[in-house]
Amino acid sequence: MSDYEDDMMETLNRRLGTTYGGLVAVCANLPVPITLPQGVVTNTEIIPAVRRVADISDEQPMPEDQHAQLFTGSVLWLTAADAFQLLIKEGYVESRAAGALGVLMIANDALTDLGGWLLEQMS
Repeated sequence: MSDYEDDMMETLNRRLGTTYGGLVAVCANLPVPITLPQGVVTNTEIIPAVRRVADISDEQPMPEDQHAQLFTGSVLWLTAADAFQLLIKEGYVESRAAGALGVLMIANDALTDLGGWLLEQMS
């Protein structure tokens, strides 16, 4: 890979971690808290856990908009993780890397909005 491609992969990997950290924080503060794997974990632990969050997002006792934010953050993180794995296995493709970064931006926005709502509920 070129330096640019390496930089993009590092950025994508870092943003996957940052977004996952946001998801961990949000899930820990839900009305019915969800504990996600933390520390040194593998995709075989993280991906099924995030899928489960998406699957049960509508079971949280909160309004529809917040259900959508939790679902969006989870599903788009999974989408970016899938794209990252394809980039590793099949080689770098600019549009796939850019798309993964784009969906992570949307996921972060959804999780930030949900986190703001959760903070309002605590006060």
